[in-house]
Amino acid sequence: MANVTEEQILEELRELEPEKWFEVSDFIGYLKYRESRKPAADELHPFTALDLLQSELVGLWADRDDMDDSLTFARQLRQRAERRS
Repeated sequence: MANVTEEQILEELRELEPEKWFEVSDFIGYLKYRESRKPAADELHPFTALDLLQSELVGLWADRDDMDDSLTFARQLRQRAERRS
């Protein structure tokens, strides 16, 4: 049913027992909710390296004095996490 008309939907609804109308109404509410949760077109662009560089993430830990070498620090964190599991 690619091209469904309002009249077809109403006819289908009329053929249902009135006790089922709540389910139809509930499904319509779900469809409206799902539609409202869709991200806007401008929110769908992929996050690029330039976006990352311009974010506040790069350099976030620059002032920390407990890690001289970030690679070594990350390796130690991974090793500690592996020992916990």
